[in-house]
Amino acid sequence: MKPITSPFSDKILSVKKRIEKIPFRKEEFEVVYHYYEDEGYQFTTDETDEINLKQAYNQYREKHNLPFPDDIREIREKYQISAPKMAEVLGFGINVYRQYESGEIPSQSNARLIEVAKDPIKFKEWVLKTNAFTTKESEKLLKRISFLIEEQRENQLKNYLENYILGSTTTPNIFNGYQRPNLAKTIQVVCHLISKLKPTKTGLNKLLFYTDFLHFRDNGISLIGLEYRAAPFGTVPSRFDSLLEYFAENHYLNRHQKKTQNGNHVETYSLGDCFPSDTSILTEEEIKTLNTIIDLFKGKSVSEIVEINHKETAWIDNQEKCKVVDYRYAFELRGV
Repeated sequence: MKPITSPFSDKILSVKKRIEKIPFRKEEFEVVYHYYEDEGYQFTTDETDEINLKQAYNQYREKHNLPFPDDIREIREKYQISAPKMAEVLGFGINVYRQYESGEIPSQSNARLIEVAKDPIKFKEWVLKTNAFTTKESEKLLKRISFLIEEQRENQLKNYLENYILGSTTTPNIFNGYQRPNLAKTIQVVCHLISKLKPTKTGLNKLLFYTDFLHFRDNGISLIGLEYRAAPFGTVPSRFDSLLEYFAENHYLNRHQKKTQNGNHVETYSLGDCFPSDTSILTEEEIKTLNTIIDLFKGKSVSEIVEINHKETAWIDNQEKCKVVDYRYAFELRGV
């Protein structure tokens, strides 16, 4: 978070942090509270308020198993209908579904309806009972649902494989940065980092860690949703070798062995024939995070990246037992 000019003086203030409990819906959630202090006054900004509240909201969603905004939006988008139409099918107020997509937390009863709507078979039953669509719209939607039902059957094994490769539960939690792991985004981020920085295997591990944790620090949610462990040589994705094998087998990247001057071998990469040529599925904020990582680590050797990573509390506190790293360590990042 960037320094600001104090509203009480001309001083440039850096954000301060402390552990504090924030009340939400008759409960309290412990967060890393961001604030500024000057002339005996403590105050927050819209930016600090957002990151403080988002931490509490994420914990509330996790505790009560409520869907996150990305999940809510993706459910609607797969049916290719508008938010008002989705709200009508589910029996919500006309603007309610759009509000949930924008971050408002649904009630537990509405959340259950949204979760059930993931299943195209159940959603089809609701569509057949509603008057929300014209005959032409209904025919188009039912055709889309039939396609999704068939696709769901065909993709069960593929989805299981992707979940295994990503090495993380599909439920958003503090160990994946409250982001459901996303293979398509992971492919784009990995290929983009390779094209811009040409990292070794060790360097790429750390770059992914910083990409996810920087995005969590600034936005309250990770970018690609990977789980990381504190391994001997730094923080690494839990199933990084599985990821690389999958990427190589599907020609997203090529793996090379390079001999160093001291006789050791390191793994390097080049883009494969099927690499994604753009970052079209990334949001503006995600592209901003990715570009920040590229700018910060451009020209740094793998030994320099490892040295930076070994100064992180996320690695120091967890490396002895190779523990999974809690994303709250993002608020203690030193290398970015």
